[in-house]
Amino acid sequence: MKNLLFIIFLTFSLSGCVSVNPYVLTKGQTSLDLTNNRGVALFTLKADNSGGGRLFLSSFMAREVNQYKLYNTLGVFSLPLGSENYSATDNLYFCSVVLSSGIYRLDSFNGMVNPFFAMPAALKIGKIFDIYPNKINYLGRLNFSNLDTKSVFTSLSKIEDTSEQDILKFKEIFPILKDRQISKDSFY
Repeated sequence: MKNLLFIIFLTFSLSGCVSVNPYVLTKGQTSLDLTNNRGVALFTLKADNSGGGRLFLSSFMAREVNQYKLYNTLGVFSLPLGSENYSATDNLYFCSVVLSSGIYRLDSFNGMVNPFFAMPAALKIGKIFDIYPNKINYLGRLNFSNLDTKSVFTSLSKIEDTSEQDILKFKEIFPILKDRQISKDSFY
């Protein structure tokens, strides 16, 4: 019974507020629900692997930033495994999040460096972004410096606007975006 209660508690604490119902886009998705003031944020992530370490991302965390609400919504978004959101030729991760409109902070990415001698890695972000109702916005490319396999944390080095090539690739990867208008916005 204690294990069941712990699992239920863990599920609710990691999933955030039930009314927000956040999710990421998937390749086989056939509909995009932007009702109830939902919007989409798109961004890419690139980590310098020149040190020989290959980053395998598993999830990222976004938190609602609103001082007028009693509870902040915390979302842990799992990235699909495999090549669905990763391009080996560009060494890019294509990330998306569908949330209720509001102001959010992208806290961190979690994953592993190297598959055999897996070293946990956390990429710290700490950037704010907006979700606008019924809009899809591209926010930019998050660039990280060389992955240090001796350190668990790696910090953001810069944010670039690579919207022209990234938006085309998003539309190619996620067919649900093919005929949609994608606007530009940015982290702050």
